[in-house]
Amino acid sequence: MNHQIEIDSENEHIDIKGILFRYLAYWPWILTTVLIALVLAFYYLRYTPNSYNTTAKVKVLTDKEATDFALDLDKMLGKSNVNLENERAVLSSYRLNKQVVEQLNLQVQYFQTGRIKESQVYHTPFRLSYMPEVDSTKVSLEYEITIRDRGYRLRHIETEKTLEVPNFYFETPTAAFPFTVVPREPGTIVPGENPVYTVRIKSEERATQDLLKAITISPDGKNSDILILSLDATNKDRAQDILNTLIEVYTEDGILDRQEISKRTIAFIDERFAFLSTELDSIEVSKGVFKQDNNLSVFEADAASAIEKRAVKDEQLFEMETQLLLAGVLEESIGDAEDFQLLPANIGLNSGAINNLVKDYNEALLEYQKWRASAGDNNPKVKILKQTIVDLNANIDSSIKGYKTQLNQSLRKNQRAQSQALQSFKKLPKQEKILRSIERQQLLKENLYLLLLQKREEAAIKMAVTSANVKVIDYAITNAIPVAPKRKIIYLGALLIGLVVPVGVLYLKFLTDNKIYISKDVEAINPKTPILVEVPSITNAKEAMHNAEQNPQTREAFRTLGHNLKFMLAEEVIDGGKVVCITSSVKGEGKTTVSFNLAQTYFELNKKVLLVGADLRNPQLHPYINESRDTPGLSNYLVDEDLHWQDLLFHVDKGTNRFDILLSGEIPPMPSVLLSSQRFKDFIQEARKHYDYVLIDSAPTLLVADTLTFVHETDFTVYVVRSGKTEKQLIEFSKKMIEEKKMNQMAYVINDMQYNGINGYNYGYGYGYHADMKQKAWYQFWK
Repeated sequence: MNHQIEIDSENEHIDIKGILFRYLAYWPWILTTVLIALVLAFYYLRYTPNSYNTTAKVKVLTDKEATDFALDLDKMLGKSNVNLENERAVLSSYRLNKQVVEQLNLQVQYFQTGRIKESQVYHTPFRLSYMPEVDSTKVSLEYEITIRDRGYRLRHIETEKTLEVPNFYFETPTAAFPFTVVPREPGTIVPGENPVYTVRIKSEERATQDLLKAITISPDGKNSDILILSLDATNKDRAQDILNTLIEVYTEDGILDRQEISKRTIAFIDERFAFLSTELDSIEVSKGVFKQDNNLSVFEADAASAIEKRAVKDEQLFEMETQLLLAGVLEESIGDAEDFQLLPANIGLNSGAINNLVKDYNEALLEYQKWRASAGDNNPKVKILKQTIVDLNANIDSSIKGYKTQLNQSLRKNQRAQSQALQSFKKLPKQEKILRSIERQQLLKENLYLLLLQKREEAAIKMAVTSANVKVIDYAITNAIPVAPKRKIIYLGALLIGLVVPVGVLYLKFLTDNKIYISKDVEAINPKTPILVEVPSITNAKEAMHNAEQNPQTREAFRTLGHNLKFMLAEEVIDGGKVVCITSSVKGEGKTTVSFNLAQTYFELNKKVLLVGADLRNPQLHPYINESRDTPGLSNYLVDEDLHWQDLLFHVDKGTNRFDILLSGEIPPMPSVLLSSQRFKDFIQEARKHYDYVLIDSAPTLLVADTLTFVHETDFTVYVVRSGKTEKQLIEFSKKMIEEKKMNQMAYVINDMQYNGINGYNYGYGYGYHADMKQKAWYQFWK
């Protein structure tokens, strides 16, 4: 049956029960497939390594959380101010995962093969390091490493090349073996154990891509700052190392990013230090040259010294001018030698000699005046004193002149020194301005230098105390319950596959099946032609006449056929017995079986029955009565006019009933000519007179035209179709013959119905007798 949707003339509905029974007819195959699927699932689970889920949790910190700033309005409002998508992108970046692959050497995988399955090993006693620069094999990098008593035996699995290593250190890679092998830890390789390892090497790019596919990163919640890193793997230690290493790499990467600013600040300051040092040195040199050129040490002291020198020079000049005036006054006071007068004494001259001479002069003059007054001019004493006064006068005059000459020289010298001091004092503002400018530049550079030095120290301290922007909530933890293979899901999947595969095959079988099976298949194509009966499968039709109780359900079906055919013929006004043509589209549809059993049914109903074998090309009636194909019959009668058909009959007697059979006879060269002859038509009319029912087993209508030559001489046509064999286009062919009126009244008989007890074709024929019939073998589902 091809359609699961059955269409009724008045109401469209889905025949759920019919569909279910249709598939349940093949329950042994479905059950067998389910059992096979479950067994395969059992062995798959038995030899598939368990995969465990390893998770780690990290909290991404903000700059506020990384410092001591406690007030965070976003946190107070229940919002996350961290862009977790960016952090997920960083964690799942190719760059970081490649570092994990490099640190853990994940491009190299180790396996050990047991009796059946191969398991991955993480902690091997040796460590293999791939050297791609010496690899020139360009083939699969899969090796077998056997630990010997004192070394390794290396074998390239694809090329079968081998290499014996005499010790546990293979550090000279070759083109065929582009790797090194060393003990993972000294003393971990125990000679004599001789385990065999399979090592597979893949590129870093491939290993990184595989790692990216394996690791899952997801937020812990909608507004959470926590990321969950998840990895499913068969080896717990390997998964934990991968996640922990990824967290470490991510943390270090974050620290390096945050330190990069400080590093750049320090580098910039160091660069400025060199420039500032050069500028400061240049300023110091310029300042020194300027001071040296201008005889400056400390500007304020030099200025004070210049002022002091100027004041001293002024005072000295004033003093000298005063001494000159005093000397002039004294010089004017000295009279002639005859005119002796006292000289002013201690008038302020700084010359002690002059002052002593004036003192001596005044004393001599006083004594002279005293002696002159008492002794006269001619007194020798007076004369001596007079001469002494004259000499003193001359000495004083001479001393004053010499003192004035000395004062004039000193005055001129002081005037020159005063002029120089005045010039130096006039240069001081300009020198001060230049020096102040130099010192201002020097001070600016020094302050900038000190500021940069301070900033450098701050950047160095900040870099030293830089904290990560991530806090590890949980390092990698592996769940003890395996996440794969999921046993319940696999068993359920196996069960579903065990159901879906056979059901799918059956669905395709039904979908592509163009044969009819039950009456509804025929009615869907030709609803106007009635169906007389559905005949169950006959186990051995040729022995049915000898054992009528062999299949009671079949006998009941033919009794139903007989009654229904009798009802169909009751409406016809027929003179004599009823002539029924039993035909089909092609051979093998069971028309001869139906003909024989229908004749036997009428015979049991106390009817006179004649069964005529009119299939002259392929006669099949003779085996039912254990006769040969060459036994004379209808063809002999139609050819030989001297024969009487009554002489060719085989009689099946049972009491007063009469059941006659006229075989087909020898196969003639042109059967259609014989069947269309008047002799055959006369035979039909004559047979009516002697029998209640004349049943004609004719040739198939699709292959030859034999049946169509005489079908109009019959009263009714029984068109036999076989369940599971007759194709639907053959029903179309029979429908076309009715529409073209090539046949009289016609009805279908569906033959060889399969009653399996639970299928959709079991409608209870025989009132329970079907339970006793022999069913088709369950493994013969294709029949």
